[in-house]
Amino acid sequence: MLIFIYGDDTFQVQEKVRTMKKAFGTKFDPTGMNTAEFYGKLVPGEVLGAARALPFLGEKRMVVIRDLVAGTKKADMKIWVDGLSDVPDSSIVIFWETTEPKALEKKPLFKALQEVSGVHHYAFPQLQGPALSRWVASRVKARGGTIDSQALQALVGRVGGDLWQMDSEIGKLVAYAGEDQISAEMVDELVHASFEGKIFDLIDAIAQRRSSQALRLLQEERWSGASDHYLLTMIGRQVRILLGARALLDDNPAAMKQELANELGVHPYVAQKALAQARGFTLEGLMRVHDQLFDFDRKMKSGRITADLAVDLTAVSLMK
Repeated sequence: MLIFIYGDDTFQVQEKVRTMKKAFGTKFDPTGMNTAEFYGKLVPGEVLGAARALPFLGEKRMVVIRDLVAGTKKADMKIWVDGLSDVPDSSIVIFWETTEPKALEKKPLFKALQEVSGVHHYAFPQLQGPALSRWVASRVKARGGTIDSQALQALVGRVGGDLWQMDSEIGKLVAYAGEDQISAEMVDELVHASFEGKIFDLIDAIAQRRSSQALRLLQEERWSGASDHYLLTMIGRQVRILLGARALLDDNPAAMKQELANELGVHPYVAQKALAQARGFTLEGLMRVHDQLFDFDRKMKSGRITADLAVDLTAVSLMK
């Protein structure tokens, strides 16, 4: 049996692998003698030998292989396909992959192994929008807590789709709230904004033409270790969201957050922030900055401009 557990939501991927390993250990392998895990430099002889070996004094054997599919070149594929196509029925082989689902599904090794009988898939793309809200609400409930709708929106807005941070923040909030319901005030007091949340603050400052605050926020992110390439990527993403919000407002000044959320596939909290911020820009101005970002991307690739200068110029352009 081949099981693919994959996606760029590394939290859910790891959690699923752990759940399967625990269930296997409880049912088939309490001593751990029939469980093996391979990662890093994967040597075909060692990995395939473990996958094709019969279990020792047991019914089943589990082999977990990390990032094999994403790291295998087409030229090296045959040995893996041949070796994994006829593993015994007693073997459960788990492919633990941390690549975005659609990208992984295009890999030659992934495609080739779909021809093997008994293949199962668990894909975990990054959660966003209503799916992210449902996950957070479910996690709070599983921890024994409750959360009101405003607090849920605020929490998702501050942390975004980073489930590692989200799980930590939920644990902190549930412990703090005790038997009380988690409120928006608790979120404001206890939860540190993720990088995405800080980008909201930066765009807020830019939209209100608070140049000194905007430049201070930029500098704080640089001091905290954020690369200018990443800063530019996140600002570019927010510009695209603002473009959608501004276009919607131009068509309908009374547009609601849910309409924008549905149109762009973002969380309602993100849509609400974008609609408020977009009122500080014109459609023409945002389009100009959007075009400028494409130009900066070309110039950075050819070495004609540095990423830090591109970030600064983009911030200045947004404040015009």
